[in-house]
Amino acid sequence: MPGIFANMAKKNTDINDEVIVGNMISSASAMANAYLNATITATTPELRAMYGSGLNQIIEGQSAITALAIKKEWVNPYNPPAQQLADTYQRSKDTVEV
Repeated sequence: MPGIFANMAKKNTDINDEVIVGNMISSASAMANAYLNATITATTPELRAMYGSGLNQIIEGQSAITALAIKKEWVNPYNPPAQQLADTYQRSKDTVEV
C-alpha cells in the first residue's frame, strides 16, 4: 500500500513522453561521460576496447533518442539561439506554474 508521500508525488507529477525522453537524453549523457572516463583510464587494451564499445553503443542510443525528440519537435536545435532561449524560458515558467 503506497504511503501518503507517494500519493502526493503521483498527484503532482505531470509525466509524459517528452519528459521521459528528456530524462533519457540526460541519463545517456551521464552514462557516456562515465564510459568515456573509464575508457580513458583503462589500464589494459582489452578493457579499453570493452569500455569503448559500450561508449559507442550509448552514443548510438542517444542519437536515436535525440532524433525522436527532434522529429516530435520537443527540441529544435536548428532554431536561432534567441528562439531556443525563449522556448526554454517559457517551458521553465510552465513547469514552475504546474
